[in-house]
Amino acid sequence: MDSRHPARAKSGATLHLVPSVEPPANPGDQAPGPRPFRRFALWRVLSLDGLAVLHYTAGCLAILAAYRGHPVLAWPLGLTYLVFATVQLFVLMPLVVCPGCVYRTIRDGRCPSGLNLISARLCPPSPNALEFRERSHGALCQSKLTWWSWIAPLPLALPGLALSFSWTAAAPTALVVALIAIRRLASRRAVCPHCLAHRWCPASRAGAGA
Repeated sequence: MDSRHPARAKSGATLHLVPSVEPPANPGDQAPGPRPFRRFALWRVLSLDGLAVLHYTAGCLAILAAYRGHPVLAWPLGLTYLVFATVQLFVLMPLVVCPGCVYRTIRDGRCPSGLNLISARLCPPSPNALEFRERSHGALCQSKLTWWSWIAPLPLALPGLALSFSWTAAAPTALVVALIAIRRLASRRAVCPHCLAHRWCPASRAGAGA
C-alpha cells in the first residue's frame, strides 16, 4: 500500500497529503527537525493512552468525591462523565476522524494513540481527508468533544466542593488539573512533532496539541 495519503479535494484534484517518509540514502541529507514516525513505539502509545485512562478515571473520582454526601448526584454525574469521555476517544474518534487520517493508509503504521488500529476494525478508510481536516468544525465537532472530556470534571466537581470542601475530596480535582497540563505538554513535545498528520491537524497547527 502506498505510504502517501491520497485525498480528493472538492475540485476533484488528487492531494498527496504526506510525502514519502523513507529515510534518505545519505543520512547527512536528512532535513533538520523532529523525525516523523510511521509507527509509534508501543511504549509511547501505551503511555499516551494510559494518561487518557488515568485522566478520565481521576475525573470520575473527582466528581464522586465532590458529591460524597449526595450519592444521588455523585454516581449519575461521575459515571456519565466516564462513559462520555471513554466513548468519545475510543469509539467516536476511530469512527469520525481516523478514517481520513494518513495512518489508515500506511501498511503496519501505528499512530500516537493506536486509534488507527481500532478504526481499521470498525470502518473502512475514507476516500478523502475532509473528516480529519474538519475535525474542529461545528458545535459538536470531535475536537470540542475531546476538549470537554479533558475539562468537564472541573465545572462538575467544583460546585460540590464549594458545598462541602475537604482536601481529600479536592485531591482528585487537583490531579485532573495536573493531567490536563501533562497531556498538553506531552502532545506538543512528544507527539505532534513526530506525527505524520501534524501539518493538517487543526489542533497542531493552532499550537494546542492533540
